[in-house]
Amino acid sequence: MISVCTVLLAFLHSSFGFHGCQSGMLDKGKTLQLKQIEIEYTSVDGESIVMIVENTTNGNDSMQLMHTYGVMTYFPTNICNYSTLATINLFENKIRYISNISCLMGLEILNLKRNRLTRLSNTTFLGLTQLIALDISENKIIEIEPYALVGLNLNISYINASKNSLTSVDITNVVMSGPFCFRDFSNNQVSKLTNLEGIVLDTNKTYGPGIVTFQDNPFLTWPEFDKLGVEHLVDLGTLFDFGFNFVGANFTCDCKMEPFLSLAENIVNRIWRNVHDVKCTNPPNLKGMSVLNLTRTGRLDEFVCPISVENGCPIKCNCTEKSRQRMLIVDCQDLGLTTLPDHLPKTSFSYELNVCNNNISVLDARDYFKNVSVLKICNNQLQKINVAAIDVIKNITNLSLANNGGFLQSLPRSIQYLTADSLDLRNLTIFCDCDTIWISEWLQFRQVDSDTVYCHTESYGRIKAIDFKDVHGDKCNVKDFKTMIISICIAVVLILIVVITVISYKFRYEIRILLRQQDNSVGKFKYDIYISFDENSDRLLKWVKQILVPFLDNCGYCTYLPIRDCLPGNISEDDARNVLHETRCFLVIVSSNYLCQEGRPRSEVEWKYAWDLYSRDKYRKIVMINFDHLPASRVDPPAIKAFIRLRKVLDFSNRDGEHLNHIAREIGHRRRIDLPCVPLRAFSTTTLKHRHIEEVELSNIA
Repeated sequence: MISVCTVLLAFLHSSFGFHGCQSGMLDKGKTLQLKQIEIEYTSVDGESIVMIVENTTNGNDSMQLMHTYGVMTYFPTNICNYSTLATINLFENKIRYISNISCLMGLEILNLKRNRLTRLSNTTFLGLTQLIALDISENKIIEIEPYALVGLNLNISYINASKNSLTSVDITNVVMSGPFCFRDFSNNQVSKLTNLEGIVLDTNKTYGPGIVTFQDNPFLTWPEFDKLGVEHLVDLGTLFDFGFNFVGANFTCDCKMEPFLSLAENIVNRIWRNVHDVKCTNPPNLKGMSVLNLTRTGRLDEFVCPISVENGCPIKCNCTEKSRQRMLIVDCQDLGLTTLPDHLPKTSFSYELNVCNNNISVLDARDYFKNVSVLKICNNQLQKINVAAIDVIKNITNLSLANNGGFLQSLPRSIQYLTADSLDLRNLTIFCDCDTIWISEWLQFRQVDSDTVYCHTESYGRIKAIDFKDVHGDKCNVKDFKTMIISICIAVVLILIVVITVISYKFRYEIRILLRQQDNSVGKFKYDIYISFDENSDRLLKWVKQILVPFLDNCGYCTYLPIRDCLPGNISEDDARNVLHETRCFLVIVSSNYLCQEGRPRSEVEWKYAWDLYSRDKYRKIVMINFDHLPASRVDPPAIKAFIRLRKVLDFSNRDGEHLNHIAREIGHRRRIDLPCVPLRAFSTTTLKHRHIEEVELSNIA
């Protein structure tokens, strides 16, 4: 008895000349001596059991079950008792469901043609590692779950699932790592391939060789391989080493099919044999033509996709996606447009926008300009080109402004920096003056039809733009010289303004001190002098308490010394502000640690408030003593730096013995003018490491 496998392989060999899978399956069919077993019905509902006919059969013999043209509705209930079954042929029965047959681990061939199956799950054939041929054709199958026919432990070489009711086929049931014979999904209702599991095919593996047929299925669009596990179409030839048969599919030969065909141009004869030739059903200009011949003759440029208004095409325009050129063409000619379209369809390709033969007067910038490669705006009424529009279309390769009526008010200078390979300015008239003389120079070097580019001038009317410099150049040179002089003057003034501004800001405190108008009137103040210094310095504290303050008191000044005159404890910021507000002169003794004490020193509050009063009130005065001879670079507050830079300080390094007299002169009028100023003697400063002051005589202070 000839096995089903042998018959199937003979069919494959005669029909497709496929030799790759023949030897292994034929060997199995020739070497196995199969023992026949029969079916015995146990109910009128088609239930049955298996029984052995030949008594000589032992438990290790391979068996076959053949029961065709029967009324079986289920697999025999005791079929697992016959685990050595190698072949099952249940052709034309009424089986609706395949029970668990994983127990038949030796099953090689299963024929369930012309039954009533409706679904196959991914566990139906689980464990059937020896199964090499499966025929489930002419059933009523509407769904085959992913991995139902191809899995880790399945190696089914021949599958016939034709003439069912499938509307889709998952890619997991199509591709198989390694060689196989045949996958037949013909004569179903398949309109698409799916990838429900989201698999990504391994580029390190080869799937096939073998043949997959989807003949006579109502496919409308070409499979999108990037959604079927092929990350890059360039890998398709490496991954798939088998042929497809899509004969009878209603393919629209469009931009979705073109990328695959472009990559397959060199191997199309291997992937599609002549017997598997596919013909276009759409578009009308390609209807009935062989896809194979169109590929061979280089007509893939005609595989395009129309874009509808719903998908972003401007109303009344025609939008076409050409994947071969990676271009989306938007044709808006002869529509009476007065402005450019506000939007274009979204795409990953470049745009070609044709708005010729309209009434557009202004070329404005659009968001999509950055992706425009070709812009044709010929035969319009163009009068103005915005600079922003030219700045955006930097990647343009073709720009046509030809045959525009009237004349352009100006041509943006940035147009000369475009990298466009083709620039069409034929019969274009531009208003020219000295600011546009560059156009004449540019046309001499730009590869355009310069003889038909014209200038409209006030003096000479309409002349060729390339001749404008020769005709009008002398007048422009005079204007250019005047413009240059004016520009230089303006630049100098601007530089001076900047320099003065910078200097004024840098020396703002010095300027404020120099320009300040001092009123030497005594005014109505409670105190003459507020003394601020680093009270943590022992030698400075000793000098202030034993020499400076007694001297000032004896001169008739009303002094305020925080360390002496405030209540026990630290003086508050508010107290310092109140006293300073009632004081005419702020005497600050600058030392190395002044304003540098830990925490928030009182001296910082004193200085800030004193400077604020000094800046706003002409009666106020600041007298500064540089006790430690500090340079300006070692002082942080900018206002104190200004006093030192301007030498508005009393330098304690002065050895003429007149320190106190200088201080008194700087302070000026005293509040208690009714008291005489008595000279003090013997104010020794030897403890401060300064020379001995022999005698201090005070001048009469008016």
